[in-house]
Amino acid sequence: MTDDTAWAALLDAFERALDAGDEVDPGAFERPAGPPPQHLVTRARDVLERQLRAIEELGVARAELAREIAALRRIPPTRVSAPVYLDVRG
Repeated sequence: MTDDTAWAALLDAFERALDAGDEVDPGAFERPAGPPPQHLVTRARDVLERQLRAIEELGVARAELAREIAALRRIPPTRVSAPVYLDVRG
């Protein structure tokens, strides 16, 4: 596989993973030898920017979930010795 083909295949895989979100695990990858060919540099930068945005969004989502979990942990458990129900039929 030429460097050109290898870089194009790697960028294809990254783009598929970004498009799929959590649906796909891109797995490990092997970086092609040498820098990306000049005609793929803009595409590689675009993929990198998308990856960085996704990382930032995951960080925000993680922080929000951490706050929600912390709030749930502050709710004291309710302990009742008698059964609790509401008879709506009378």
